[in-house]
Amino acid sequence: MPPRRAPQAAIAAASDGSVLLNVAELLSETQHARLRKQLGSASIFIGIPLNEKDAAEIIERLDGAAAEASAHLLGGRANKLRQVSSKRAPKRR
Repeated sequence: MPPRRAPQAAIAAASDGSVLLNVAELLSETQHARLRKQLGSASIFIGIPLNEKDAAEIIERLDGAAAEASAHLLGGRANKLRQVSSKRAPKRR
């Protein structure tokens, strides 16, 4: 089984406002190993700039994913709080 790579950033925002897509995962393991050795880094980001339409789509999808993750986390906490408060509430007779 080939060695697993550490997770890499999929996208990046550049200082000029452009959005870059990481294409390093398209490299073979041999190419990746050679670059890591030459650059002296385990993490490699090879970014290609996206056009405005594609960048807007990526940002929209990220926004949706972040909203979903937040709702999932907050929903779980709300359920836990309800369970705790129902256990503490005085019982009605």
